[in-house]
Amino acid sequence: MKSLILTLPLLVCGAAAAQDLSLLDTSRQLRAETRAAAGVGDWEAARRTNEAALALQPGHAGLLNNALLIAGFAGDVEGQFLALERIAGAGLAFDISDYGRADTLRTADPERLAALEAAFAAIAAPAGDARRVAEPPLKDALIEALAVDSETERLFLGSVADRRIYRVEPFAPEAFEVFAGEDEPVGSIFGLAVDRRHGRLYAAEGRIEGITPAAEGEAVDTALLAFDLETGALLERYTIEGAERIGDVAVRDGVVLATDAEAGRIYRLNGPRAQLELYAEDPRFESLQGVVSTRGAVFAVDYALGLWRIDPVERSAVLMPTPPGASLIGLDGMAVDRTGRVFVIRNGAAPVGVFELEFDIDNQLTVMRPVLTGDDRLGEPVTVRLTDGRAFLISDAQWRFFEGEGADPDARTDPLILSAPLP
Repeated sequence: MKSLILTLPLLVCGAAAAQDLSLLDTSRQLRAETRAAAGVGDWEAARRTNEAALALQPGHAGLLNNALLIAGFAGDVEGQFLALERIAGAGLAFDISDYGRADTLRTADPERLAALEAAFAAIAAPAGDARRVAEPPLKDALIEALAVDSETERLFLGSVADRRIYRVEPFAPEAFEVFAGEDEPVGSIFGLAVDRRHGRLYAAEGRIEGITPAAEGEAVDTALLAFDLETGALLERYTIEGAERIGDVAVRDGVVLATDAEAGRIYRLNGPRAQLELYAEDPRFESLQGVVSTRGAVFAVDYALGLWRIDPVERSAVLMPTPPGASLIGLDGMAVDRTGRVFVIRNGAAPVGVFELEFDIDNQLTVMRPVLTGDDRLGEPVTVRLTDGRAFLISDAQWRFFEGEGADPDARTDPLILSAPLP
């Protein structure tokens, strides 16, 4: 965490130093101020700075929980009720039975607490019905990327930890074959998308220090790769100056879109013979993940901030307002079906799973509806892909096993691919 260098008045008044900060950096500094105020028992100051951070990241589960804790430490019963109602109002799960001050709230207003318990029970109730599609023995591969061939229902799995793309046949869901990366080295694979029109599989390669294996002196750069969909032969490596790590990839009508979370960019490839071009760039982008083209624009989810809409003419980005009953923080994978319906993966807040984003006639986001949640097999779901009226997803990417001293190789499991019917 960066050291605190600005105070709340400077941040709110928009001093020159604060103007150089991103939304996320500003939120982080506000959170640091919240901790500092809480450390000396100044609960009102902690409440103000936490609210200022929430204004930058609406629906952030951690900040909403902070509001509850601050009110609890301050002995503010009404503030605790309001904080819990805001958590429920954002469609986020919360176990009141684990909250140490629940008895105090029950004594103060039993009906109000009962209503909250009912609301959280409804949020936590399972939605959708998933079936197991495949579970190949690849527990050490760290499978982050998934693509589905709509004609054959073959699965393509992209590995971060062993720099391979694997193919799983529908008739052998517990087996795999190496599709690419064995004869000709590739980097860690962060995104995959099938282009049936041109018979290609597109992949995003890159590197994460400490996770991507590399020989001494080997340079692993980032690029958009194109493979022959049948043979796995590498047909093209598309690069662009300034790229840092290309991640999620999407294809529609032969046009490829890709995000770069580290560079804050969206790239476009207008067909196999085109050059990879910069489609949109904005210093406000923090952690771009899934991207789709639909409803006359490009939409990209930002893990830290929510949903961006990029105007197709101006290429300017607008952060879309969060609709009632939703939180857009912690969204990851994204996909669109043939009718333009948009689906996302959420793994940064509970409940995790697949959700549908609904828009009105003016392209304003109105509803975030659960499609698959509450399934015990969902750990850290990533990468949603749609075909034949079903959503396919990786149930648990297992990034946690590659982080910190607690990483435990023996606790890793084989990647489980699920599918759920779309409503």
